[in-house]
Amino acid sequence: MKLTNIFLLLPIFICFSVNAHGANRTDNNTQSSNYSSDESVKIAWKKVGQLPVPEGFTESIGVSGAYSAFLGDYLIVAGGANFPTGHPFYEQGKKKFYSDVFVFNTANQQFTLVARGQLPMEAGHGATVVVDNSLYLIGGKNNSQAFDSIIKLTLDADKKPITEVIGKLPFTWSSGGAAWQNDALYVFAGKKNGRVSNQVCKYSFISATCVDSKSTPPVPGLDRADFPAIKYKGYFYVFGGLNLAAGKDNYVLADVHRFDFKRAQWQTLAPITVDKKPFAVAGGGLAILSNNQIVLLGGVNRQVFNNAILQLTSLKGDALTAFKQHYFSLSKEDINFSRRQVIYDINKNSWYALVNKVPFIGGAGPLTVTQRGNDIFWISGEIKPVIRTPNVYQGSLH
Repeated sequence: MKLTNIFLLLPIFICFSVNAHGANRTDNNTQSSNYSSDESVKIAWKKVGQLPVPEGFTESIGVSGAYSAFLGDYLIVAGGANFPTGHPFYEQGKKKFYSDVFVFNTANQQFTLVARGQLPMEAGHGATVVVDNSLYLIGGKNNSQAFDSIIKLTLDADKKPITEVIGKLPFTWSSGGAAWQNDALYVFAGKKNGRVSNQVCKYSFISATCVDSKSTPPVPGLDRADFPAIKYKGYFYVFGGLNLAAGKDNYVLADVHRFDFKRAQWQTLAPITVDKKPFAVAGGGLAILSNNQIVLLGGVNRQVFNNAILQLTSLKGDALTAFKQHYFSLSKEDINFSRRQVIYDINKNSWYALVNKVPFIGGAGPLTVTQRGNDIFWISGEIKPVIRTPNVYQGSLH
């Protein structure tokens, strides 16, 4: 099967879309250790609500790939995608992207919808950064196109969302990471002009171009998309991701890299390891803990997902149809999106997993995870390929 055909299949049948090639590696430091538990870290989870019904529909079935972040006590969830007209394999259902914007008040442990609005277009799979009292929604895509837009989202006195396109990247971009650092916007890897990349762009709003290329070396290792990423204390962390050119059993990446904004250098960190095996977080989310620790939540099952990519890219005809029939008949437990609470210890450059798993079905797709202080919000996402949940969970750090 040709690669061009593979990339048409994957967004529908595995719910990620990648098209990648190799890249150069920089600093290498891959020492790792593994622990089974840490009694100082506890996350208490509870269901706090569901995403509202989108405009024009009668039922909320959840979305994946939403834009999301906090402005003060207010959680904003915008866009995303699902399959409202049925399963694409069994019922020829079509994927739909949304323009809905929901604003929730989370003060005093509540989760209350207080306003709603619309994005300028239906979109998802972009990135969200907080800039002062606004959100910047970067790039994204829908069924017909990818976007180069930078949308500024603010809240008026009644907390109703107001959106304005304030810039355009010099390329279309989705499924990567972004950060705001020293009054500059950085975008990392992801899908650039239709191809997965490892490039980094420091964007100029004045020239609408990438500037200062010496301070933006590419992400080490292979090109990648659909990876959890976060800016923390002057660094930008990139965890794993997906790469279709990585070869059998390695499409799901487990390497980790961080970018030092001040020195404009990458460092390769300990790979993601649980039970002494590479572990997948692609399609998952993350949050900051105390004591320089980061918790990774959700993500695909590495063995199941690697096998699915292999079969979809190698089988043909009746064999391919039979595999799709088998794959989509798997239960949520067999698909096994991660319920592990996997922690990276920055000081020790090491990994461990909490004994307790999240007390609900794992998620990917990508999953939306957003944090305010000691509260982590696990927002909707896929619970198996194609199938979403509208549920929103809150994890409280202790």
